[in-house]
Amino acid sequence: MMVTSSLPIGPTKETIEGLLDHSLSGPRVGQSTIFLSVPAGHHVADLARGSFLRFLLDARPSLRIAVLSPFASDDRLANELKCAGVICLPLPEFRPGILERVVDSILSEKFLLESKLRAVRLQRDRARLLDGWRGRKLLSAIKAVVCRLPLSRSRWFRLAQAITNLEGYRSLFETYRPVMLVTSTAGFLPLEVPLIYAAKAFGVPQMGVDLGWDNLSSKYHTVLPVDHLAVWNETMRTEAVRYHGFHPDRVAVTGPVSFDVYSQGDTIPTRQEFFRAFGADPARPLVTLASAPAPVYPTTEKVVETLVAAARDSKLGTDVQLLVRVHPRDATESYQGLHDGHRVFVEKPFHRLQCGPGVHYFDAFTPDIGDRRRLAGTLAHSDVIVNFASTTTIEAALFDTPVVNVGYDEVPNLDLPLSISRYYQYEHYQAVVETQAARIATSPGDLIELVRSYLVDPSKDEEARCELVHRCCGVPAGGASERLAGWVLRTLRQTTAWGNES
Repeated sequence: MMVTSSLPIGPTKETIEGLLDHSLSGPRVGQSTIFLSVPAGHHVADLARGSFLRFLLDARPSLRIAVLSPFASDDRLANELKCAGVICLPLPEFRPGILERVVDSILSEKFLLESKLRAVRLQRDRARLLDGWRGRKLLSAIKAVVCRLPLSRSRWFRLAQAITNLEGYRSLFETYRPVMLVTSTAGFLPLEVPLIYAAKAFGVPQMGVDLGWDNLSSKYHTVLPVDHLAVWNETMRTEAVRYHGFHPDRVAVTGPVSFDVYSQGDTIPTRQEFFRAFGADPARPLVTLASAPAPVYPTTEKVVETLVAAARDSKLGTDVQLLVRVHPRDATESYQGLHDGHRVFVEKPFHRLQCGPGVHYFDAFTPDIGDRRRLAGTLAHSDVIVNFASTTTIEAALFDTPVVNVGYDEVPNLDLPLSISRYYQYEHYQAVVETQAARIATSPGDLIELVRSYLVDPSKDEEARCELVHRCCGVPAGGASERLAGWVLRTLRQTTAWGNES
């Protein structure tokens, strides 16, 4: 029987208004409520529709889960959660004012000055190069002076909380009286920032549980000082302590939740099933290009054209097929003209959730269980994967699938902050660079040669890929959702009265 990551859908459909009216009666006597924040589509897949939530639900009836999400208006999601006994509530829209933006910018600059991380500096410098506002230099100079005042980041965080308008969250906390706030990103996504500050104001402990492997060391905007943090591996744990001031006892290594599906063998289609799903030939080699959104690499279609031409001219070998897997934040239209249904295939296996205001268009895309199964098939059955320094490199390594990273620009002589090569300077990506688990192509010709060589000998760099998985996943593959849920429940027992009640 196939293990799925979708909650059961009931036979009847209720509107979200009816669901909210039903839920306003407040918690039952003896129940404790956890708020679970899922601000983006991939968090819905990881937390709201994954094994993590089911493990939390095992703690019922003394524990009640309320999912807070801008996707509460999505009827299918709301109904899934309703049938599982979970409340789904909308996240209030957050529009920071000028003062809030200024303080956030100061916090980001202080993080750069104190951490001295290359990736953060490159992110900051890139933003400045792309900003044509004439007053930017003066503002940057003023900010640099302010950041050198003898005020700690913790004091700036307290100021940020004090000036953030939390009125829209008061009724939420007073009605449900949560004993814990579990956030996906610890405030890395702006939608969670006022929610975390509101929890602090109401004395509710906060957690961050679904951060990406780069969120602690490569972003100018930083996470907030929540009470507890879950991370993939020991490297991230060190980053949380060294750069963000977390106490080691407050950071748990639980592994990447999004990778759990790959350890469930019956969710991975056979090669024949996978190829048949999009019309390809399982007897022929397959090269997959995982695209990048325009802010990462603005001319991905040129790389695709290079690979298409090489495949058609047999420069990659005989009868090689190319699959373009479009990133959820990328536009499919850029590649549709290349799809021929024989040698080149284009797909974007995601669907878009209905959402409230304040959500970026591409942040509403989410994979369902079928989409996750398709990704697992792509990773397992592609002969080579080409990508742009993304998490896909680690995912492919889980299946021992060779990876080539694109490391050149279509426009020559770009400043480093504008070049794709900046990613290979980022601290979090040094695990890939140092192990050489993926080869970095420095030109179109190099790309073709590296792909061809892996097609000839897929065992090349096998040990390096194994080392990459060991360094990045931190714990044995699979089981991250169960470890994470167990850690949340243990922390809940240790820090609240829930343990005594249950």
